Amino acid sequence: MQLGEPIDWHRDWKNGHRWEPARSWTIDYTNLDSPSDVKIPWEVARFHWAAWLACAGRNGDGRYVAGFRDLTQDWLDANPPGRGIHWANPMEVSIRAANWILAFGFFRGAPEPSESLWLRYLETLFWHGRVIRGNLEVGRRPNNHYVSNGLGLVLLGLFFRDSREGREWLRTGRGILEQQICWQVHEDGVDYEKSVSYHRLVTELFLVAFIFARRNGVDFSSAYRERLNGMLDFMLAYTRDDGSTPLVSDADDGRLFRLDPARPATDHRDTLALGGAVLDRNDLKAAAGRCPPEVCWLLGPDAAANWPAQESDRRERSSAFPEGGYYVLRGPGTHMFLDAGPIGFDGDAGHGHNDTLSFELSAPGGVFISDSGTYCYTSDPPQHRAFASTAAHNTIEVDGVEMAEFASLWKLRADGTRPRVIRWETGGVEEWWEAEHFGYARLEGSVIHRREVRHQVAERRWRIVDRLSGAGTHLAVLRLHLHPEVNVKVVAPNAVQLSRSGGSLRLQCSEPLEVTDGWVSPRYGVKLPGRVLMARRSGQLPFAITTDIVWEPV
Repeated sequence: MQLGEPIDWHRDWKNGHRWEPARSWTIDYTNLDSPSDVKIPWEVARFHWAAWLACAGRNGDGRYVAGFRDLTQDWLDANPPGRGIHWANPMEVSIRAANWILAFGFFRGAPEPSESLWLRYLETLFWHGRVIRGNLEVGRRPNNHYVSNGLGLVLLGLFFRDSREGREWLRTGRGILEQQICWQVHEDGVDYEKSVSYHRLVTELFLVAFIFARRNGVDFSSAYRERLNGMLDFMLAYTRDDGSTPLVSDADDGRLFRLDPARPATDHRDTLALGGAVLDRNDLKAAAGRCPPEVCWLLGPDAAANWPAQESDRRERSSAFPEGGYYVLRGPGTHMFLDAGPIGFDGDAGHGHNDTLSFELSAPGGVFISDSGTYCYTSDPPQHRAFASTAAHNTIEVDGVEMAEFASLWKLRADGTRPRVIRWETGGVEEWWEAEHFGYARLEGSVIHRREVRHQVAERRWRIVDRLSGAGTHLAVLRLHLHPEVNVKVVAPNAVQLSRSGGSLRLQCSEPLEVTDGWVSPRYGVKLPGRVLMARRSGQLPFAITTDIVWEPV
């Protein structure tokens, strides 16, 4: 994507829409009635590229310093405080402030930028703190935006600690984070927005605040540290052996820092590594593999000393996070991520999808059965709705209706799923997970969906039984969305072979299988064609659909 020269910082370069640099509080940046995505210019203005220029120029090549100088000057000219989309959202102001502070540390010893530019830079950075403090995104149900505001105030407060406003920002930001880590994060460590991607972002926000505060003689409470450890425990559990993570619920690939631009958005091991280094946890370091550059850039080279290379046995154990509603069945080279929680955000959905009782399945060779992902937000609301729908997930759809009705882009009319786990047994040669939800109880006959998973650990075998109870005649459709790299071979009307370069799964269903076309979005703004397995059963309740899956070496 070419940004043009000079850069128009106010343009959505994919769709061509441009927001005029008016007073920031007057701007409607969602534009749901036109194809535009403000996230695209916002992402560029987060200044992640400043760290990339710093890394590239560490050999003394002045071109990268000059690049930072010229781009920063251009941005300052085009975005005076309070004007335009880059001041309209306090979360964006917070993330940009964090990256400006980092960039100041990277470039301040260079012969350029000039003193006059630095003075303008610092004055504008100070305005970041005033804008955040005066426009906190607390709302009725605070989310990652409010956490980012707290992080921004902590970092700006530390940076401008010699000023009265800076000290007040630090107190306020620290108070926000202390409160919100207990408010937004369940006791088992899962963020209540019910999204793997946003869990990573919020963990990064809480963790970076902890790192920079401690380095400057400010500490957080033991309760904060305990909840942060729980967030990293969940991250450790959902990270697969190859470093990939589930695509569960919304994901805009948002980060606080992006020090390695080549790292895939679904690879969270840099955050695991930072947590391991700061909290002295070898299990997190081992899960991260080699020491990533983020550790050295943010903590110094001493943090990489004696980095553990051994794997932790915690990665081989199944894990339960009952308050967050997520469960992980793990075996030798296998990983099944199961959802038995509410849709999210205390019933409003937020970044949650209609994915109750859905799952992802990975085995030697990679991910075979995948969530569909997110694809986009405001640039195409119907597409966002489609990727959030029941039909886009590996669960049962009844009578062609949603398990929970949508009211708007990020809101439900009501979440009636009320899921509950009935059985969770792990640690033996067989493991069991059984749960049910009531999202279809509103249908005639009060339909209830119950899913049972039996995991034979050593054999890498799974039996999934979907039971529909209630009364009357209903149509149940089971969909299983396949990773785009999975090849499908039909071996019988009710059986298929799913193959990748490291192995294959044989999948057999009690009902005939259809192979249809679908989409998987591995990262924001990208969708790839994939295949979908469909099994249908219509009739008088109760009835069940049974699916057997076994891994086979190539």
